[in-house]
Formats: sequence, structure tokens, C-alpha cells
Amino acid sequence: MSAANDMSNDARRLKEQAAASADRVTTDAQEELAKLRAQVERLMQERVTPALAGAADQVQDYATRAREAVEDRADALSDTVREKPLMAVAIAAVGGYLIGRLMGGNTYVYPRDRH
Repeated sequence: MSAANDMSNDARRLKEQAAASADRVTTDAQEELAKLRAQVERLMQERVTPALAGAADQVQDYATRAREAVEDRADALSDTVREKPLMAVAIAAVGGYLIGRLMGGNTYVYPRDRH
């Protein structure tokens, strides 16, 4: 029975060693993940966050410029209409007519004679 006891003891020791190895691997993996997480957070703070802030500022600047340009054009058009109202009405009428012709095709109020 001594051989059976030795085998049982060996199996128990192997099981304990395997459990200890698994615990060490789990602990090591958790430590590595914590290190990686810290590195990612540091990189985010050092590089990504400032880059995003710079991009947001640049987009805001472009939006402000575009809004100002549109407002300037609208003001200039308003001034022109105030200075020359008849010309503005004539241009609008001609533009409306041309758009109507382009969009409407050849439509007639009265049908043509087909003789």
C-alpha cells in the first residue's frame, strides 16, 4: 500500500503545485493588465486628450469663420436688394421663370390640335 500512498501523495503535490502555478499566472496576468491599463491612461492624458482638444478648437474656429462668411454675404445681398429693389424683383422673376422651365418641362394649359 505504500506505493499507492506515494502515488496519492504525488498526485496531491502535483495538484497543489498546479493550483499554486495557476494562482501565480493569474496574479501575474492581473499585474500586467494593471500596468497596461496605467500606460493606456497615461497615453490618453498625454497625447490623445490634447490632440482632441486641439481638433475641437480648430473645428470651432472653422465653424465661426463659416458663420461669419454667411452672415457677411447675407448682409451684402440685403444691402443690394435695399439699394436696387426693382432689379432684385426682376432677377427673382427671371430666375423663377428659368427654374420653372427647367423643372416643368413642356406643359401647356391648352392641348394642341393633333390634326
